[in-house]
Amino acid sequence: MAIAIEKYHTEQEKEKGLGLRKICEEAQKEYFKQKGIAVKLNHTTLWDLANGRTIARATFNREKSWLSQEETNEVIAYIIETSGMGFGLDYRRLKEHVDEIRRARYGPIFPNGGVGHCWTGCFVSRNSDRLHLYTVRPLHDIRGKAANPEMKELWYDIVDDIQVHGDDGMPIAPECTWAMDEVGFQANGDEGMTKIIGAKGKKVQYQQQSGTRENITVLATVGGDGSALPPAVLYAGKGYMVKWKQENPANAS
Repeated sequence: MAIAIEKYHTEQEKEKGLGLRKICEEAQKEYFKQKGIAVKLNHTTLWDLANGRTIARATFNREKSWLSQEETNEVIAYIIETSGMGFGLDYRRLKEHVDEIRRARYGPIFPNGGVGHCWTGCFVSRNSDRLHLYTVRPLHDIRGKAANPEMKELWYDIVDDIQVHGDDGMPIAPECTWAMDEVGFQANGDEGMTKIIGAKGKKVQYQQQSGTRENITVLATVGGDGSALPPAVLYAGKGYMVKWKQENPANAS
């Protein structure tokens, strides 16, 4: 619409300028050439805007928004920072923070109920180029507390001192560096995301599985040069069964 308004004033200076509909068509073509987005302009709206009768909807929405552009940028930065630390905000907590900002600015004229219930969802949608709604995955608080710049910098300093330089000034060879981790499996429990065929129209399709909760622990060890040791498998039980060594392509111990 801004392109159309500029064209309108240019055409007004000519003796036989283009009409409103033609100006809208030219502005639509120019905008599509610039942005690759097709829009439809109304010639009546162009007349009103060009003659100062109304203001553009985007300008009106921006003026009536609870947050200024600077505050919006600060809120988005805070959302990104907290999510990176493992303490991301949901809609309810985001509303609480925004309400605090608005009450500090508007005082008693700010509604008691705060921004609307749909405001946070619309806020994320309006800023979809920077924000996205995710289904979270659990992160243990011990790991979360260790995920900070200071701890990471300290860790890499230790690795640099020991791995690269060594205690006696000699670096540690990659084949002498090993890392180990463990993972647990249920012996006859969850089989993962299995797809089965069932009757049409059901919302949920269940699949019966064994009720045992017995866990099997696997220890994996990998070297800095890319080599790996045979995995160690730990079973629950008091005795060792010979069949555990059968059909053992990984040569697990």
